[in-house]
This record gives sequence, C-alpha cells and structure tokens, in this order.
Amino acid sequence: MRRFLSARRLLAVAAAGCSVPALLVAGAAPAAVYAGGAPAASTGGSAASAHRCLVMTGSGDPAFTRNFNPYTATGLPSGSFVQGAFYEPLIVTAEGGLKPVPWLARSWAWSHGNKTLTLNIVRGAKWSDGKALTASDVVYSLTAGRQDKIMDRVGLTGAANNIASVRAKGAAKVVISLKTPDSQFISSTLNRQFVVPRHVWSKVKDPSNYTNSRPVGSGPFDRITRFTTQDYVFGKNLHYWRKGQPRIACLEYVQAASNDAALALIQSGQVDWTHNFVPNVDKAYVSKDRKHFHAFYATTAYPISLVLDTTHYPYSLAAFRKALSLAIDRKTVSKLGEYGYAPPTDAIGLNGLFPSWVSNAAVRKQAQQMSAFNPSAAKKLLTGAGFSYKGGKLVDPKGDAVKLDIHVISGWSDWVASNQIITKNLRAIGISSNVALEPDWGAWWPNASAGKFPTLLWQGGSQGSPYGYFYANLSKNAYIPAGEDASPTGNWEHFADAGATKLLDRWKVTLDTAKQKTIATQLERIFLQQLPIVPLFIGPRWSTYSTRYFHCFNSPKNFYGDPIFTTFPDNALSFTRICPGGKAGP
Repeated sequence: MRRFLSARRLLAVAAAGCSVPALLVAGAAPAAVYAGGAPAASTGGSAASAHRCLVMTGSGDPAFTRNFNPYTATGLPSGSFVQGAFYEPLIVTAEGGLKPVPWLARSWAWSHGNKTLTLNIVRGAKWSDGKALTASDVVYSLTAGRQDKIMDRVGLTGAANNIASVRAKGAAKVVISLKTPDSQFISSTLNRQFVVPRHVWSKVKDPSNYTNSRPVGSGPFDRITRFTTQDYVFGKNLHYWRKGQPRIACLEYVQAASNDAALALIQSGQVDWTHNFVPNVDKAYVSKDRKHFHAFYATTAYPISLVLDTTHYPYSLAAFRKALSLAIDRKTVSKLGEYGYAPPTDAIGLNGLFPSWVSNAAVRKQAQQMSAFNPSAAKKLLTGAGFSYKGGKLVDPKGDAVKLDIHVISGWSDWVASNQIITKNLRAIGISSNVALEPDWGAWWPNASAGKFPTLLWQGGSQGSPYGYFYANLSKNAYIPAGEDASPTGNWEHFADAGATKLLDRWKVTLDTAKQKTIATQLERIFLQQLPIVPLFIGPRWSTYSTRYFHCFNSPKNFYGDPIFTTFPDNALSFTRICPGGKAGP
C-alpha cells in the first residue's frame, strides 16, 4: 500500500521484481477488549462467512505497534487512518476539485475583505469519553503548534504564517483572522486540520513520542476493540453526531507483507478493500468474481516523480535533472512498470489533475519536449554543462563518476519494475544506477521522506488548484532543510526559488481566476527552468475492492473523494458512506 502523503495530508503506490510468499492473516489471537467494546468476528478462515467489519490491508507492513498518534504515526500501520476514523476534519475539500463538504464546521463565511473566516461548529458532538466537543477544542487544535511544532497543521509556526489570530466566539463559533486575503486558505491550509480534544492533548508533555494508545476521538469510529501485531479493529461510534452514520459496524486492518500477499488476501475474499498495484487486475482479481470484485484506478491525480536532494552535488545542477528527464522512457515505464494504469506525464506533471491550468501553448510544448525520451539530447545537455565521459561512464565536472541508485520497498512490485526500467535508462547515458531494495516501510520511509537517497515519491497539494503543487516544490515558505523529514510540506527535494515564492504570494491574495492562471504560467516557466523534481507518471489512486459484503464505495459512477482509505480528509467520506450488505456491481 502507498501511504499517500500530501500537503492535504498526507499522506502513499507499489513495485515487483521479487515475489514474496503470501502471508494469509488467519484469525490472530484476540487481544484484550478496550473501552467496553467486543472483539469483531475474525475474518481469517472461511471467506464464505460474511464480514462484520470492513476489512482493509496494505503492503510492506512491519509488525504492528500500538501507536495512534495522529501527528506522528500516519506512516505506521496503526496510524494509517486514525485521521478520518477517530479525528475529524473541519471541512473536506475532496479529490478532483469536488465541492467542499461541511464537516465539524457546518458552515462558514468570509468577511472584512476576505481576511476573516467564521466557522460555525457542529453542536451536540461529543468526544468518546463523553465530554462535549466545542469551539475551544477547535481553537486549541488550530493553535496547538505553539505547544509543539509537530502539532502545527496550518503553518502557524512557519515563515509563511498568514494567521493573525484564532478565537472562540461562544461555544460553537471560531473566528480566524488572516493578515492578508488568502484564496487558498480553505483548500490548502484548513483542509489539513483535524480536531483533537483540548482536555487530553494540552496535558501531553511530549507529543512527538506520545503513543496515544487509547485515543479519545469524535469520529465515526471511536473504540479499539482488538489489537495484535498483525491485525486491529476500530469499533463504531455508537453516539456519533452524524445521525445514521457510520453505516458499518467496524473497520479492520490486517497485515500484508507485500503486494503479492495483499493480492492473495483479496483474491480469497479475506479482505474487502486495498490500495495496491495489481498487474492485469482484470484477470488477477476482477475475473474471480465479476459481480463483486472491482478495481477503480483513478488518474485525476498528481504525478509520481523521481526525487533527489537538490542540495547535494551533482543533483543540485538543473542541467543534470533536465538530462535525467530526457533519459527516462516514460512510455515504457507506464506500459511495463505500471501495466498501463499510470499515464506518463510531461515535465510539469499536471496533465492528470489540472491540464487546463497549463494554458500557454509554448509552455505546453516545452513541457512535452523536456519529457520526450531522447538519450542523445540528454548526453548533449550533460556535456554542455561540463560533464564528460570516460570509458562510457559519466563523470561530473568535479571529476567524479556519477552514481544514482533508486531506493524502493521490495514488496512494491510496480515501483520495482518501473525502477528497473529507469535505472536501465540511466545506465544508457553512462550513470551507474541500480535498484536498491528496502525490506519494508520502516526501512524506506525515514530516508525517503528526508531526501537522504534518490527515490520515487508522490506529489501532493490542494485540490482546488495547482497552487499547492507549486508551493510544495518552489516556495521558500515550504522549504525543508536537507536531511529533515519533508512530510509537513512535501518539499521532498529541499528546493526553493525566490521568484516563485513572490508569485505564489501574489496568487494567494487574488480571488481572480484569470490572474491566478497568469501567475500559474509564470510558475510553470520557472518549474521547467529549474525542474526541482522529475515528474514521470500519474500516481493512480489505487482502489481494489469487493462488494460481496459492503457497497457504496468510490467508483467512476459514484465519485465523492479520493478512493484511498489513508487519504485524509477524504477518507472520512468513505468511512461514513460505505454501506453494509453485498451488492452485485460497483
């Protein structure tokens, strides 16, 4: 499973060269019962027995540890969807430019020249310990970064902070005052925020290391009824403020060590929903039960890119990054590595989600030329930038042989296959390059998120416009120093451009779409000039699911948000809308 992380939240995609034996999770021994809940029925064993819980799985998961910290555990199996299940958003600005959905903020209004946002908070919502959820909790959650920067979801402690004040107005209103108008505030900033109970978290002395083993939440699921090293269950919130929701009794997450293991689980019917690449999904999965087995690989998404730490030589040279773009055969990567499910991108990477925002014909042409497979042009670009060849090997201007190994989790079969093609392409222009396999998420993610080695990574950003994408990759306000986890902003490559930062600041303060598109064109030119990342292919929103026991999943005909269950805040939509009961059809 890709724990897709983004500036919305973030949150991950797959790979294959080696086949990993399937790990079938068969009724792990039940753990103690918590919060008065009863353990859900085990799903191991006969696939014929109906599932009481909606059963999900990932890929490349290590043994589960009991950590439900919504700020730090989202990369762990235990924290994959604690945001959305236990902790709720204020507003859901969903995938693909859909209309915002009111959540804990039931309505909102701008005033004072679009510098004051008033949120009307739900009345009657309660935390799972019985205390009322009020505006005080919302104010605390928005300003918690002052307690510890790890809790800052809105950039309150960052250089680009545009929030002047946050205050409660009675028990059910929150007033947010901005320093300047911000057309992207709801979709890019507020969309990341989840609400935690002030009476719990204000007493936590070390939020970074707090495991939150028995979370107090307000969401559709509020009890941990079973937890083992291979399986856990979230029980339904019986007093949820959204009447009639959630519709299902519980969520269950089971371990899968690899894509192959996850495939075995969904083929056998032990799992209802997963987000893994499945090669030839129609034959491998859908054909096993055409009435109930479905795959929805949405491509209204940002790109997957080759990411390098641009502060390190020679990755710091724009000419080198541009040469990599010309050297990689995106069409073959898409066709063979991603089985045709992930369309290749141009050098900007917005053709999946925001094609209309690349409106300048000259920019479009340049983006296509820079992504065209052309090894000869790549070599010419390199030698023109001071690189040379010795015995067919590329040598950088300082006289050192160029090496670029790409790291990936061994169980992510499509990314392994894609990287095998990419490294072959790079060797063809003289770069020493191999696929470096990592055993699991725990071994790969800390280095990947900090840019400590070359890797493929997904790009994130708000869904209202491509502002968030350019912000993450070009703004000084999103810059994360080399070697540090860049998850908070998605600035994986540790790059910033002063001119782009000024343009993004101008974009924020205008509500005029025509002006925004003019600024976008200028940002696209800077992006192509610098190429901070190398976009390769659309990052499909993998969703492979069964309607044997549940229905109302995201589908092409019923598209209401990102279909990946780890994507906050869209997953709150899925967890409250999915219906119990089998149904033929998607």
